[in-house]
Amino acid sequence: MRKQTISLEGGNSTRILVTHYSSRPPWSARELLKTINDLGHIGFYERIQAIDAEIHGDGVVDVSVAGRPVYLDAVIVRGLGYTMSIEQLLKRVGVLETIKIFKGPVINDPVKMILAREKWISLIHLYEAGLPVPRTIITENPYTAMRALQKYERAVFKPPIGSLGLGSILVNNPDIGYRLTRSLLAFKQPAYIQEYIEKPGYDIRVFVVGDIAIAAMKRVVSEGWKTNIARGAKGVKLSEKEDPEAYELAIKATKVLGLDYSGVDIIVDNDGRHYIIEVNASPLWRGLKEATGVDPAKYIVEHIINKAKR
Repeated sequence: MRKQTISLEGGNSTRILVTHYSSRPPWSARELLKTINDLGHIGFYERIQAIDAEIHGDGVVDVSVAGRPVYLDAVIVRGLGYTMSIEQLLKRVGVLETIKIFKGPVINDPVKMILAREKWISLIHLYEAGLPVPRTIITENPYTAMRALQKYERAVFKPPIGSLGLGSILVNNPDIGYRLTRSLLAFKQPAYIQEYIEKPGYDIRVFVVGDIAIAAMKRVVSEGWKTNIARGAKGVKLSEKEDPEAYELAIKATKVLGLDYSGVDIIVDNDGRHYIIEVNASPLWRGLKEATGVDPAKYIVEHIINKAKR
């Protein structure tokens, strides 16, 4: 039995919880909260680890923070956390699942966020759907890593879970691949090894909300190989007319992974072939907004309000 939620104030306003693991709302959460309130709805923030759920029986389920009931109609998730145990992660996902079932829509769906967050799982789903991805190996065997470098000649070692380009290493020596994998095993980490694809000084980030690719940019580098805005790359607007394939691939990838909104990273090689590198289920957008003039917060908020009204 689904419990109906009742807004405490605001008449027809939708009460939207924006959640993240930081004690203070990060920039993206503040942008969402401002947009929610500007559109005449009620936005509020809670840390995801502070939210509890309780089954009372007779179809009643409550969501609370420190024993205080939380009244909401929808949730926008901006982060699940990093330094936590698997049990903590599953608790947070469980609370969001509870909200999704008994209270209102949650974007992105917490289970789909986990699938997108783990690079190999998301990549294999994209590959199964026939979308272009680079040759990639995930392994706990140093000899497999060594053979991968012999095959690829150059490869990028990435954390299986991570963002902003942090922890990614370009390797061109099989022996280094072997040693690096052994080092990762000491920390109980597998090696995620992706063929390095030569690109013309940029990659592409496409932002998708619902069934629409709302904006895209080239992330251009002047030196080095990492194209993340957080690592110093410059965003340059890319229209759909300039690269319709990138827009189309991003929409397809988002649908395959079951996400409501995403940031899709695409590489175009020197021969013009496109490859999906990864799909981010809680993408940042400051650089994209500056480069394109498009405000993803408005699209995300309007999307979840429409879902809450259904």
